[in-house]
Amino acid sequence: MPYFEMSLENDREYVYQNDSSVVESNLGMWMMVFLDVDWGDQIKKAEALLGGEELPQSGLGFIKGMDYGQRVAAWYRELKSSLSPRHPLLKLLVEQQLRNRLCCAFHPEEPWKLRKEELAYLQVLDGTDAEYEEVSISPVFLRQWLNDVVKIFAQLQMCQSQLAPLLDEVMSREEDNQGSILRAYFTLQRQNLLYRNLVESSYQALSPRFYISRNHKIYRYDGGTDTVPAKEKLEGHTYMATDQLAALTVWEFEMLCANEIPLRRCAYCGRYFRPYSVVNCYCDRVVEGTNGKTCKQVGATSKHQQAVNQDAAKKLYRKVCNRIQTAAQRRKEQYPNIMRRYNEVQLYGKELMEQVEAGDITFAEFQEKFDRSTSELLGIK
Repeated sequence: MPYFEMSLENDREYVYQNDSSVVESNLGMWMMVFLDVDWGDQIKKAEALLGGEELPQSGLGFIKGMDYGQRVAAWYRELKSSLSPRHPLLKLLVEQQLRNRLCCAFHPEEPWKLRKEELAYLQVLDGTDAEYEEVSISPVFLRQWLNDVVKIFAQLQMCQSQLAPLLDEVMSREEDNQGSILRAYFTLQRQNLLYRNLVESSYQALSPRFYISRNHKIYRYDGGTDTVPAKEKLEGHTYMATDQLAALTVWEFEMLCANEIPLRRCAYCGRYFRPYSVVNCYCDRVVEGTNGKTCKQVGATSKHQQAVNQDAAKKLYRKVCNRIQTAAQRRKEQYPNIMRRYNEVQLYGKELMEQVEAGDITFAEFQEKFDRSTSELLGIK
């Protein structure tokens, strides 16, 4: 069974877990988390355990072997605590794929047939049984495992280095109008041969699977019979299954572009986030050394944010004024005082823009007050 299965529908990510549950999050969450991970640092930590002389299996070497096994276990537990909580795909990577690679290092042909001491070491990795803290496993197996881990991390690091500039190219556009992401993606697809090759190789590693369920939070329908009751409401969902997390990441990049889901670099920390409005410049990540304040809280009063708010307010002001001017011109014979009312709306909008420039109201508040229906602004039916 593949380690990773994910569905991207309804502007959401649905990741299947081994307990048959499904974890849901906003589309793009995995891409943001994936780009945040320092895969190079993870490679260095794993490679640090590969250094040093070979450890024999008897005498003093046996004691050294126990110590080496404990150091490897401590590394794994730290890896698990730092990555698993960040996203369900990272949890599957650490707690399923990497863990199972150790089983394959023990027994390449039959990884499920583990000896007592090997099962005990898995408990040491998980930190679930203090009784086995002194268990010793051959360093040969552990180093083979660490080499496999480094290869997996290197593949993810390469994918990260390839996708990050492509995401910048597609998302970093001044225009926010509908279709801008698709236009940028079209140019990327036509002009970048390396990207086309990346997509082709990634899609070869993906296997689509169609499941029937009651809803997306239930992975698969199982009514205990070969037929479904007539009153049972069912849904069909497509998952992509793979053992290569990098391939799944490329697929999410494609789906972000296809659905025109904007991601933006935070103006404070420089990392990607999903904005809730055209003026949202800062993410919700906590800034170190600020007593729990987020980038959004730190940057809310910045000159950059104020400039963005003012620019957005000016664009919206012109858009609304053009709309109501057109309506007023068409209906001035029916409403003799409509042009006077139009002038009043203009003045009202300018007053609101002054409040935005002074920082008294946000762009969202300006939009709520000014971007109303034509009939409401002009006082007509």
